[in-house]
Amino acid sequence: MSRTAELVSTGRELLSGRVLNTHAQMLARYLAGVGVELVRDTTVSDDVAAIAEAFKGALSRTPLVFVTGGLGPTPDDVTRDAVARALGTTVVCDPDALAFVKQRYAQRRRTFNPASARQALVVQGAAVLPNPVGIAPGERLQVDDRVVFVLPGPPAEFRAVMAEHVLPWLATWLPSTAARPERVFLLCGLGESDVVTRMQEAGFPPAGLDVAFCARPGQLELRLLPSPGAPDAPALLESAAGRLRALLGNAIYAEEAVSLEEMIGRLLTERGLSVAVAESCSGGLLGHRITAVPGSSAYFLGGVIAYADAVKIQRLNVSAEALRREGAVSRAVAQQMAEGVRKALAADIGLGVTGIAGPTGATDAKPVGLVFVALADDEGVLVHENRFSGDRDEVKYRATQAALDMLRRRLIERAGPAAAGGE
Repeated sequence: MSRTAELVSTGRELLSGRVLNTHAQMLARYLAGVGVELVRDTTVSDDVAAIAEAFKGALSRTPLVFVTGGLGPTPDDVTRDAVARALGTTVVCDPDALAFVKQRYAQRRRTFNPASARQALVVQGAAVLPNPVGIAPGERLQVDDRVVFVLPGPPAEFRAVMAEHVLPWLATWLPSTAARPERVFLLCGLGESDVVTRMQEAGFPPAGLDVAFCARPGQLELRLLPSPGAPDAPALLESAAGRLRALLGNAIYAEEAVSLEEMIGRLLTERGLSVAVAESCSGGLLGHRITAVPGSSAYFLGGVIAYADAVKIQRLNVSAEALRREGAVSRAVAQQMAEGVRKALAADIGLGVTGIAGPTGATDAKPVGLVFVALADDEGVLVHENRFSGDRDEVKYRATQAALDMLRRRLIERAGPAAAGGE
């Protein structure tokens, strides 16, 4: 049996740009863990004929089909009807699902009505998968030798039904086989072309190894995978991983699926250090990213969003003369912001971010994307000048990525040479 799957995502909001479709990304990661490859993602509007057509096409190609979205109480929630039409059957009200819907409404002190009951409808013959987070259940259908999962669209509900019902079932249904081995490297501070150039100059990768790249703002994911049929794949991966560490050094921030802010949290915790942030152009995003990590109160003391010059002066002790002479977007002001917040909050490390996120406020000397990031600790002050591309949101995100990466590298330096080898 082919270990492949297809996804049919439904909802006109996904096609209009109002909502970001993250289903394929989430599903691909889940399926990779059980050795299944997601080979196609088709997104269609809330139209019975369009969904049925896309579903039938997927079912004709792969043994495992996922359909997401359109299970709610509104008239445009037609996914069940479309799947039923494609299979030549109908939808029915599941008594257990109906009791669950009524229970959920009572718990949330909402009035149950006829429209609410639509969430208890399932394709005839489906196994009902209770929704631990939301209301409408998921469904599992056996179609000859193929399996179909119809799952809720909201990301939290999708994840919950996948974790509680789908993945455990797949682990028993799929023939046991070892997943394709791989090694993952997450990088900051080096662009994709820089990494490729280094690899080419070093004759990397070796024969029998494939490299996959995934670039995101301020970050690069690199995966090493043995080519199909490559002999002694584990040894090949281990050798290649060692070469890559030597080649890329501290640009590698992790060798597992972990965010940069999570890695920062680990480093700060290990070293028993605290950090505080002073933000101008990033508008609180840096503090938000740090505090998105559970347990961050152990090392994050707080921050100051000093957008106005007056706030920089009053709260961070930035010099009025520096602001007048150099401007708010300058090395001097970034440095004083980092020093000021470190002192004000009695932190071991202070970070300062000031720049021009755009699209307005730029000059020929200071274009959109110019960002100064500073770090102050008991060993001194570092200031980096950055020139970022992208729109306002992307510049803000890249600014926080640069600040976190500066902090990461400083923490590695403080730990000494033994910690700087990427191990």
